[in-house]
Amino acid sequence: MVVLKKKVLILFLTTISLLNPLIAFAHIGLDQLKSATDFKLFTPHYSLTSWKLEIKEPYPLDADQLITKVRLHYFDKSGNTYMFGIEQHKAIGYKINRSETTIDVRSKTITTKVKEENFKFDTSGEIVKLNGIEARFDYGTQGRCLRWVQDGTYIELDSFRLSRKQMVILAKSMIE
Repeated sequence: MVVLKKKVLILFLTTISLLNPLIAFAHIGLDQLKSATDFKLFTPHYSLTSWKLEIKEPYPLDADQLITKVRLHYFDKSGNTYMFGIEQHKAIGYKINRSETTIDVRSKTITTKVKEENFKFDTSGEIVKLNGIEARFDYGTQGRCLRWVQDGTYIELDSFRLSRKQMVILAKSMIE
């Protein structure tokens, strides 16, 4: 298993773009990425040929560890216009870092503390049914946001360009 994982990650390392070393492009290889995560990775099955895919995270790839978070960016056919992003990780047992910044005007000081805490699903927003799964739709930092938990995986779909209806159709195509 470990040998296979190293081969998979080496394959991804060879796809890193020379123009921007922070971005790995992979139109082929999602199956290899799926086998290297510590959660079940879901991808859209709706109109895949009309998008160009960028694997934004994980970066850098570490051949000695399982991948704990994936961020996929989808662009239009030209590759110039960002259409939507999908972020995924374990829904339970996933740790996040939260920053708290305190500004004291009297003493003119700024203090930032980083706290590690367990990931919690945000239940705010409109309830949307996706093939029997309850999701939440609202507006986040990346525009419209649709999030749900499926088979132990937290999935968040965000877009400034897609309508709510388009996002729901896309999300439903990800549910098996």
